[in-house]
Amino acid sequence: MINSNNLQIAVSVHQTEIERPNELARTMAPHPLIHQELPYDPTYFVYNRRLATASLNNLSADDVYWRVRQSVILRHTGELPLEIRGPDAVTLLNRVFTRDIAKNRVGRCSYQFACYDHGGMITDGVLVRLAEDRFWFGQADGDLFSWLLANARAWC
Repeated sequence: MINSNNLQIAVSVHQTEIERPNELARTMAPHPLIHQELPYDPTYFVYNRRLATASLNNLSADDVYWRVRQSVILRHTGELPLEIRGPDAVTLLNRVFTRDIAKNRVGRCSYQFACYDHGGMITDGVLVRLAEDRFWFGQADGDLFSWLLANARAWC
């Protein structure tokens, strides 16, 4: 029996000359910064059904922290952005989030909690209002998409 708490697996990306799809390409889309990370010998773990950087150049978490504090580091965090738009976007988002979406002005963002009807939390993240009827939600781990779809269908 393997205790999964003690098991760590790292995925390493290698460029090849062969132009054929591999299993990773079929199951997980690479994030937009992957080609900028490749020169730094990245390893990845799965976060929110996506690859997130575990290490660069075998740096420890403390080394990465101090590089961020003292210089610059380019790093993909694994959040999954969703776009919600349409004439009823505010009404739909107000059914899911705990804070009044109408108070978000265009060009501003707010920290939001998405909850089930009974009050249990689905996920949290940052909601950006791009236009009166267009929003981006940068979420951490969780399945907000299915809950938004279910609420939209129940409401129609």
